[in-house]
Amino acid sequence: MEKEEQIKQIKSFLEEVIVQEIGKLQQIDLSYMQFVIMGQAIEVLGSFLDNKPMKAKGQSSRRFSMGVDRLLGGRYRLLNNNYFLYDKLRNQMTHTFIPSGDLLLLDQRDPAGIYTHLHYHGKKLVLVAEVFYEDICEACKRLISYLEAGKVKPKNIAFEYEG
Repeated sequence: MEKEEQIKQIKSFLEEVIVQEIGKLQQIDLSYMQFVIMGQAIEVLGSFLDNKPMKAKGQSSRRFSMGVDRLLGGRYRLLNNNYFLYDKLRNQMTHTFIPSGDLLLLDQRDPAGIYTHLHYHGKKLVLVAEVFYEDICEACKRLISYLEAGKVKPKNIAFEYEG
């Protein structure tokens, strides 16, 4: 498969599976499950950044960290120091559906400004599904721009989806 076709297929995957499917959860206020999927999505996004096959074993923490560092950046990168977000969000929610006691999960932005995404309220890190989703969408756009600019080599993915 030629490079342009690979990039087109990856763009379709990112838009249809990550952006649209998480967006559906956002629209019906199913934010709790969004956190499970968004934690996994960071790892999936990171899997496009290495030279290993998509199904390579034992790459979870490394790929999550690459997704955070290179695609989300900023405060996410700082907060994932020592794998904090990986352990407290991705692992806890993926394996148990129970968030770490170190996190406070909220549906939407707090109009009063008491709870702010990626900031601590007391001893708990606040994650706001609405903002997190927007950041995941931006991470997808960033990955696409890296692919199109040749900064990331596209991978073959077997993706056909009729959602």
